[in-house]
Amino acid sequence: MLLSARSFRRRSRLLVLVLIGGVVFLVHRYRAAFEDVHVHLPEHTAARAWWSHRSGRAPNSLLADVNNATLGFQEIFVVNLPARTDRSDAMVLAASLTGLQLTFSPGVDSQTVQDRVLPADSAGQAIPTGNKGSWRAHMNVLRQIIERNLTTALVMEDDIDWDARLKTQMMSFAMAAQAYGQPLKDTTKGKETLARWHTPPFEKNQEGVSEQQNLIPRKGQQVSSPPKHRQVATADTERYTQKQHDVFLSQAPIYIPPATSPYGDDWDVLWLGHCGTEFPTSPPSQAKRPDSAANRNGGPVSAPAQLSLLHVIIPDDTTVPHPSDLRPHPFALPDRLGELYPPQTRVVHAASGTLCTQAYAVSQRGARKLLYQFGLASFTTGLDLMLRDWCDGMYRQGPGTTPRRRVRGVVVNKEEGNEEGEQEEPLPQCLTVQPPLFSHYLTSKEASSDIGAQGGGFLHKTGSQYVRLSVQQNLRRLVNGVTKQGLKDQWPGEETAEKAKGA
Repeated sequence: MLLSARSFRRRSRLLVLVLIGGVVFLVHRYRAAFEDVHVHLPEHTAARAWWSHRSGRAPNSLLADVNNATLGFQEIFVVNLPARTDRSDAMVLAASLTGLQLTFSPGVDSQTVQDRVLPADSAGQAIPTGNKGSWRAHMNVLRQIIERNLTTALVMEDDIDWDARLKTQMMSFAMAAQAYGQPLKDTTKGKETLARWHTPPFEKNQEGVSEQQNLIPRKGQQVSSPPKHRQVATADTERYTQKQHDVFLSQAPIYIPPATSPYGDDWDVLWLGHCGTEFPTSPPSQAKRPDSAANRNGGPVSAPAQLSLLHVIIPDDTTVPHPSDLRPHPFALPDRLGELYPPQTRVVHAASGTLCTQAYAVSQRGARKLLYQFGLASFTTGLDLMLRDWCDGMYRQGPGTTPRRRVRGVVVNKEEGNEEGEQEEPLPQCLTVQPPLFSHYLTSKEASSDIGAQGGGFLHKTGSQYVRLSVQQNLRRLVNGVTKQGLKDQWPGEETAEKAKGA
């Protein structure tokens, strides 16, 4: 039936109004998301300007999720022995005062872990009793994540601390993580990332090689210009100097926004709380992990892989302690971070030689890999030592993994007669940050640790490393309504003295 002219005009006007309403809704939605992101951006002038005005960078509504009660993950788990009510009480209070929502996962008494449930290669290994309970408790969390098909989750231990400005810190980290691993715009097939640009070639003899050496033409051979990611990763006589791989967050190239997580779409582990990590080097080294080298009957099956040398630099971060205070333990030497970079610098890079599992996030893909590797395939030492080696690619199997030669991502091991060019297992994608965003909270109580005493039992101190406005130390102030300006700063460094001089 044909519509009358009046009915046609009425329906046309209605359709136009619906379309206008839809456009207004979308604009309002993305404007709200953008404003929410901008309000909680770190107070770094460069970061705010980069996010607000960088050409071609549209507001990413996922970034606003970092400000929710689970920091942009689907859930936050805390591993806690039910008997340690002192820890669970403190964690609940700290989370409540900083706007976090926690899910407690019961710790496991080591005495209940029977040897018959351990992976086969654990037989004959000198595994401390406390490590068995910790191992099983973390495997139980990974199993929950898999069973419930959570996209991402953050796993915490129950004796940790964080800064009262954690959400601002996590927003800064999320921006750096996206810049590190998201595919860059206008690159071949959309698979190039900033991290790949800064991954050097790696030779069979464990030596880093210069791309310029590879470009020396044979007689009559013409060589085209090397791809950009090889240009920035070219070696010099001092091997891959770290400075040439520094990229300030404000200068990161334009990338494709993530679709699944505010921390990016392609990661297995985000190691956010640790007691020490190393900057990746080329060639990768095993010199600082004699425990792995001595483990002949189980554990890692290959040498460390070549990780990206990229450092995403976040300058002028006022939540970072003074360089002299950057150390994983009161008895330890200061971190190299303070030697290599100016004060108040935070650096995001690939996890290498990382220790302690105070807090780490896993994707669904990462949880599956870890439950297989350490729940079923291998358990020979403490979980953090195994996770360290796993992130360094030392558990990978397949042709060419030890030693190996990479040829455009494909490993061909002709020595073993592999004519099909079979690919080795993919390198785990683990990202970390220095200084860490979570730290052990040390107390002077006896037996404060259920695994091993801090400082060999000689330490009698209350507080946490790396955390300036400690939530745990400021619980009394926070419950009584003291604002952030009135909180105690654990690590004022030289700032207090400088202010006093100025006054």
